[in-house]
Amino acid sequence: MKSNRSSILAVVLLVSIISFACSLFTRGETATPTPDYIFEPVTTPLKIEPDSLPNAQTGVEYEVEIRVSDNVTPLNSVSISSGALPAGLELVFVDGEDGAKIIGTPEETGTFTFTVFVSCFGTMVSGQMSEKDYQIVVEK
Repeated sequence: MKSNRSSILAVVLLVSIISFACSLFTRGETATPTPDYIFEPVTTPLKIEPDSLPNAQTGVEYEVEIRVSDNVTPLNSVSISSGALPAGLELVFVDGEDGAKIIGTPEETGTFTFTVFVSCFGTMVSGQMSEKDYQIVVEK
């Protein structure tokens, strides 16, 4: 009988010690809940410049910079979303730059209409995006 009482007393004492030790670590506080972050999308429109592109000539090197401003985060892409550049020209986006360049040597004459699409990285929401229509006239 004495052994049974000793065992029960030991269990009660152990539970009391564990409860006391746990209360020292939590100090009666509950865990801090993770806040519900609500991020509003950026509504500031991107500014894409220049307003228009200079004319080009076949066989003559061409280079124009497309600059983007009013972006809250860095650009993650610049591309042509519709239309096409004349043969010999290409749109080059360099990661980490706020813009791109149209470079090359035009190989054909004509009027070429295209749309430049730019997008920025997002932070817990979609990043800023914008498009601008351009036209390049290539003369002989």
